[in-house]
Amino acid sequence: MKSSIMSLSVSRQQAVAATAVAAFIVATVLAVLRFASVPGPTITPFLPMFAMAVLFTEGLTAYLLWTQFMITRQPFLAALGGAYGYTAVAVAIQLPVFPGVFSPTGLLGAGPQSAVLIWAFWHAGTPLLMIAALFVGRCFPAALGPARPARRIGAALFGLPVCASVAVCALAIHGASWLPDLISGGSYKALLTSPTGIAIGILSVTALGYAVVTTRLRTLLDLWLSVALLAGLADVALTMFASSRYSVGWYVARMESVLASSTVLGVLIWEISHLYRELHAANAQLSEFAARDGLTGLYNRRAFDDRYRQALDHAHTNRGALSILMIDIDHFKRYNDTLGHLHGDQCLIAVAHALQGALRRNSDFVARYGGEEFVVVLPDCEHDMAARIGESLRKAVARLAIDGPFTEAGHVTASVGIATFSEASHAPAVDLLAHADAALYRAKAAGRDRVAAWPDASTTTVCATPATPSAQPVERTVATGNAA
Repeated sequence: MKSSIMSLSVSRQQAVAATAVAAFIVATVLAVLRFASVPGPTITPFLPMFAMAVLFTEGLTAYLLWTQFMITRQPFLAALGGAYGYTAVAVAIQLPVFPGVFSPTGLLGAGPQSAVLIWAFWHAGTPLLMIAALFVGRCFPAALGPARPARRIGAALFGLPVCASVAVCALAIHGASWLPDLISGGSYKALLTSPTGIAIGILSVTALGYAVVTTRLRTLLDLWLSVALLAGLADVALTMFASSRYSVGWYVARMESVLASSTVLGVLIWEISHLYRELHAANAQLSEFAARDGLTGLYNRRAFDDRYRQALDHAHTNRGALSILMIDIDHFKRYNDTLGHLHGDQCLIAVAHALQGALRRNSDFVARYGGEEFVVVLPDCEHDMAARIGESLRKAVARLAIDGPFTEAGHVTASVGIATFSEASHAPAVDLLAHADAALYRAKAAGRDRVAAWPDASTTTVCATPATPSAQPVERTVATGNAA
């Protein structure tokens, strides 16, 4: 299932955070509105810094929305990305056109009205395109069909607003004589009461209201898009009441504009980190599943091979001890043949849990080696301690008291073979498995339900004299399910 920001629900913490940001925006407007037209210091570098910030955030937001569309093929995301692309292009063109930044009158053949006209097209077009994107999302909530036609539709939804931005900016630069004058003598006070200013204000309010009503702020994107539209409305209100550039309201309006452009970007970045955390957790879970035996839940043969190799390396490097226990359920084939594989599976699971529960150190681990055979790795464990642990594991299986009338004890038992590598021993660590297997064979040959160690000839528990030592391992079946 394809994940999308459109599917992320709003948590209580996110709702509180969005409410706090919205309250801050409203409080800022109310506090500054009275002093909006008060002249401020003329900080010439402020404008290019502001423009670059908006260009970067709007452009990156458009790109991330487009990548989301390419993954999910949701038309709303392409249309919304187009709206942000429209703003990014408008800001990129307005910066060199603005008088006093790169030249006294502006570049690209701009006139005295060009910069403010681009601002008007920017702040009228953006809410209009937001409404259009929300309408597309409402009318076409499902993902588009085949990939190639979907890309074409998405390219149109994304590309047309970008092309429109280039067109209206060209009109503002080269066709200013056909458009109403919005600035006079460095002041745009008339914008507040002009049809253009009123239309921009109505579009901003309408976009915010339409977003809240149609989405009901159900998803994370709905919530923060509405906050972005509120910040955009604050930008419009403060700009028009500021009446001139470099006034208090003008500076604060620019900051509101940065907030409007970066809000959705912040959500997209949060979503990427959220998905990364989910992916990391899923990979960790998948790795854990891949390392576990499907029936017993113990480590499987592949995981044992990896961890056993690490334990060998650790023993060699640190000149420490390493003990291996091979454990086999006695007469398990007869148990399967008598009671059936379902009972055999239940027996394997019970024995696996008993072995796991009997281990006390975090470094010790047990794996299903194959069929009814298990292997226990005991790092930094000398022979005597390994013998005691082996006996405790044998008793843990016996305490299960699983009926086994065909066994000598009348219940399911296990035989254990032990081999230990240490600096004092002469056997190489790589032979531990073979030696533990040979010790298990001795325990089986001596009557089962006992512990035998290599190279000792003695076996624990009361029973017959052990058989002659043999280096031949017992025959086993490697399987992931119940095998006899």
